[in-house]
Amino acid sequence: MRKAIVAVVGRPNVGKSTLFNRMIRKRQAIIDDFPGVTRDRLYGEAAWEGKSFWVVDTGGFQHEGDDEFAGEVKKQLLLAVEEADIILLLLDGESGLLPLDIELINELRKYGKRVFYSVNKIDGPKKESSYIGDFYSLGVDIFPLSALNGYGFEELMEGMSPLLSSGDEEKTEYPRIAIVGRPNVGKSTLVNSLLGKERMIVSSTPGTTRDAVDSVCSYYSRKYILVDTAGIRKKGKMAETIERYSFMRTLKNVEDSDIALIVLDASTGIVELDQKIAGAVFAAKKGAVIIYNKWDLADKDSVSVDEVKEQIYQKLWFLRHVPILTISALSKKRMTNIFPLVDRIIAEGSKRIATHDLNIFLKKALVKQEPPMYRNRRVKIYYITQVKTNPPGFTIFTNIKEGIKEQYIKFLEKQLREHFTFEGVPVEVYVRERKKE
Repeated sequence: MRKAIVAVVGRPNVGKSTLFNRMIRKRQAIIDDFPGVTRDRLYGEAAWEGKSFWVVDTGGFQHEGDDEFAGEVKKQLLLAVEEADIILLLLDGESGLLPLDIELINELRKYGKRVFYSVNKIDGPKKESSYIGDFYSLGVDIFPLSALNGYGFEELMEGMSPLLSSGDEEKTEYPRIAIVGRPNVGKSTLVNSLLGKERMIVSSTPGTTRDAVDSVCSYYSRKYILVDTAGIRKKGKMAETIERYSFMRTLKNVEDSDIALIVLDASTGIVELDQKIAGAVFAAKKGAVIIYNKWDLADKDSVSVDEVKEQIYQKLWFLRHVPILTISALSKKRMTNIFPLVDRIIAEGSKRIATHDLNIFLKKALVKQEPPMYRNRRVKIYYITQVKTNPPGFTIFTNIKEGIKEQYIKFLEKQLREHFTFEGVPVEVYVRERKKE
């Protein structure tokens, strides 16, 4: 049995994200005390009494003239309602029943889904008796709730429990692809093109995606999870808590991913912020693909693709092992090359080399270049073995650990790549000292 999907909907600032976080038992949605913080749909996995299900946090329902993104938010909200099994409508006990609530209720009725009506900001029996009466005019069961302190939460979950799946299905782990880049390089357009539908809000306003939003994508029956992360801004522009938290979330999403697509803008070229973002992926030791987006806007008469790639590698010198793909997410040019490349790099990251083959490789590498002398003593390397994957890690055993300098480790890494490829993934070399018997 597949997991049920619960969509949390309501006006802005009624506490949807607070409830979402309580349901998934961790702080995933961005919370602040002003409306309109959640723009896209945000997914999380939750469980209640052994039943596993998905929760979707949506943007606040409002009139299209009230906000620049109101129309797009409404579209995303209704898409969430369409794919959900259960609708959890959150109302505000402090402000009472408003015309906008009635308007949303009428929209929900068109879908014929089971709707649970919960009145939030009721932190105890006293408030329940004074605030809740207005909502009984709806003629439905009402669940009083404080998403903040948990009052009424168990009763709400018990009410939904019979409609949740049993949670006995096998958990499938799909490759997680983090899509990172500075604001307005086309990350959400890239996700929409890969999915073949509007999954993110796309706007020319930088920083439109503030939360990371997960999407399951299929390519020739193979599934992937795409994580469109918030655009990383310069620190000076992240004074507001919401931007700073988004930045931290982006870094965490990179750490939790299997591979990162580093999206660059061909129309503007590489800037310092691109280097910092790529550096974050490198520091997290993740496999990667460099996506040079908006290639249709680049001046291709004055420079060739190979020259452009060399320019990119000069600025991102620490990612020379990472392949570069020139695309146009808008026109979908060369988009079909992304998933085969992702598969190849994931395979490279999990590749394991037999110790016998590694030591044949080591003999050839030592013929090319031995470690330099250390304090008039000859530095010997006895053997090499692979100790981990994702990313691949190797340990060399030597008689003098201090004699193996960083420069020689880089030489060994280069030789490993020449012999065994490891395209798109970091390679780590560890040094252990062993006295020869």
